[in-house]
Amino acid sequence: MKKNFFCLLSFFLAAFAFANDTYFFTSGGNLIPAEEKDISIEMKAEVISIVLEPRYYEVTVDFEFYNHGKTVDLLVGFPYFEAGIGGHGKLYDFKCWTNGQLKDYSDIPIIRDFSNHNFDAAELENAYTRTITFPAKSITNTTVKYKSEYGYDTEGCIIKYLYGTGSSWKNKIGHITLILENNLPYDKPNGFELPQGDSSAFTHIADNKWEAHFTDIEPEYTDCITIHTTDILEDTGPRAFPGYGYKFRDVKAEKSWLKWYTKPQLRILRNTIYALHGYNFKSEDLKELFNKWGKNWYPKYSVNPDFNENELTEIEKYNIQLLLQEEKSRK
Repeated sequence: MKKNFFCLLSFFLAAFAFANDTYFFTSGGNLIPAEEKDISIEMKAEVISIVLEPRYYEVTVDFEFYNHGKTVDLLVGFPYFEAGIGGHGKLYDFKCWTNGQLKDYSDIPIIRDFSNHNFDAAELENAYTRTITFPAKSITNTTVKYKSEYGYDTEGCIIKYLYGTGSSWKNKIGHITLILENNLPYDKPNGFELPQGDSSAFTHIADNKWEAHFTDIEPEYTDCITIHTTDILEDTGPRAFPGYGYKFRDVKAEKSWLKWYTKPQLRILRNTIYALHGYNFKSEDLKELFNKWGKNWYPKYSVNPDFNENELTEIEKYNIQLLLQEEKSRK
């Protein structure tokens, strides 16, 4: 995944960077992507951290480059999609660092009608660019950080990270570490498009944090890591919940189902079983939550003063214990 970086030698004559030496060249103040197979700089590793917040998601990426050749200055660009294209949201609060030092950048348009057999620039809008010096036979570390609005589909939020645009770096990307943190109270990750494999690549590293590793990645220019979310009750309609069923009420659950829920979400799932029987909650947060959510259920949530634990089915009792055990195991 040579990454969401395009490069361009910063040798300019009349606002032109020689295309045979660059990843980008400029035309009329705009950028045109170009291919360069003889670049001496390799992307050895990158760590992508994606944090899901209620109103936005934040991406931080740390890159490690190694220059096998002579010292060179490159105009390095971080391209981004037009908001609304394929689930991409608007980017903002972009920041970048080189070897730990915060750097200025320029936001330069990409020529929209340019394309070649590897790249469709019509999907891209601009690139955040800055010049980086890559010393000979040395490692250079860079970081980018930004926030983005969510894209949306019928199931929930869409999170996108463009990683394929730097495939003209030397060799394949050596190693990608992807860290996902979920701070959404009522949504969970539900679908993935990854550089390799599927969601089984992720391991739990904290209650609301997962990590995956990928090696020797060679992407297409517009390849993206894509994450889809859904409501934790999978209450996406069009029928009113729980008319189409609630799996923790109806089906004996498996521990593997619980991987993508956070500890607070597990508590909600467990208590939803009780809410469907009209349990009168003592905790104010649960009382408020189910009074709010339950207004849209069919039948609506209402307190059953005669509720008794014996009303619970064997499946419900099993799932309550499974969810409770998982809650207790989380730190």
